Amino acid sequence: MKKTNLFVTICALMVSSIINFAHAQETPNQEWNQFRGVNRSGSADNVQLTSFNEKTPKLIWKKKLGDGFSELTIAGGNIYTMISERQDSITGNEFIAAFDAKTGDEIWRTKVDKMFFDTFGDGPRSTPAIGENNIYSLSSYGKLTANSKKDGKTLWQIDFMKEYGSKIPRWGFSSSPVLVGKNVIVEVGGTDSRAFMAFDKETGKEVWKKGEGMATYNSPVVTKINEEECIIFANGRKVYSLTTAGDTLWTYNSPVSNPTGMPIVFDGNKIFISAVRNPAFIVLEVNDNKAKEISRGTSMKNDYSSSLHHNGYVYGFHVAALQCISVETGEKKWTKRGFGKGSLIRLGDQLMVLSDKGKLIQVKATPEAYTELGSIQAIEGKSWTAPSFANGKIYLRNLTEMACYELK
Repeated sequence: MKKTNLFVTICALMVSSIINFAHAQETPNQEWNQFRGVNRSGSADNVQLTSFNEKTPKLIWKKKLGDGFSELTIAGGNIYTMISERQDSITGNEFIAAFDAKTGDEIWRTKVDKMFFDTFGDGPRSTPAIGENNIYSLSSYGKLTANSKKDGKTLWQIDFMKEYGSKIPRWGFSSSPVLVGKNVIVEVGGTDSRAFMAFDKETGKEVWKKGEGMATYNSPVVTKINEEECIIFANGRKVYSLTTAGDTLWTYNSPVSNPTGMPIVFDGNKIFISAVRNPAFIVLEVNDNKAKEISRGTSMKNDYSSSLHHNGYVYGFHVAALQCISVETGEKKWTKRGFGKGSLIRLGDQLMVLSDKGKLIQVKATPEAYTELGSIQAIEGKSWTAPSFANGKIYLRNLTEMACYELK
């Protein structure tokens, strides 16, 4: 009898472990808690979607939103993003704000800086990072702020221009912070070897500093290369690989100048980097903490948005053309115009492409041919912010409003 009970207990534990493991595997698709999603790759796996031509996505809500380009981050049933509100034609404020993901209704907003104005679009550029209890954002004028997720209370703030001599980029501070362990890590662009810095998440206290370089429009990616965790920064004409403790693993003098597209790490030790000027892209291979260029080409010039890698191919916007290229040879597999300078994410084996005028297009993530599965006019106006995905819903933003659609 005791043996039977022991056997039953073991079986129950095994089943529970399998269920918990499956849940853990699904978790990355349930939140979009930082720039470009959980892994900063612009992708979510284990997602199966019906063709738009078979079932049109259902609009759940659409809400007015203050100006800005920050992605919509989703965690714990809430949306967190940066917005702005003008007081008149030349003044206004930037905020970090929380919204109910089910309804789009505002929960709270907290001022973090004055408003950035520009002919291409006003308001914040950076996407916040969501921690367990707090949210971390970077304003257009370089103020890194920690706020409580619960009520928006400001916990600490650091002014990069005042404290570190950083200079505001032409189109505002745009790099999106990343959370690693107890630290928030971000491109600062400060003087005296303070291009990149880590700050304690709870106190804002400086933890480490590294590198020379002005603030640019690229965001760091935390990854593993040859099984070693590292942080990759692409700044100006240099690529940095740092440990999470801020030590330099390697640097590489790159022919690619000022990339805006995030570096893409694939195959365990390769990095794809793209920018709008020639050479359009390079691929680096890293071994024994030494990087070398293994290919370059002109077939993918990322301008406003980042590309993504899937099964040996890179999908992205070659300036204003949606394109698929071989990551090994740079060979163009297919191209499709008509979407302007759009953006995209991958959900399972499908691409969700957002045109710069708010059209959402479903495309197969295959190099064989451009295969469209349907489209909807999801949102109106200038749409330069990439979609976000969580719990079966896609969240979209243009310059002044946001919308949520249910995908099946």
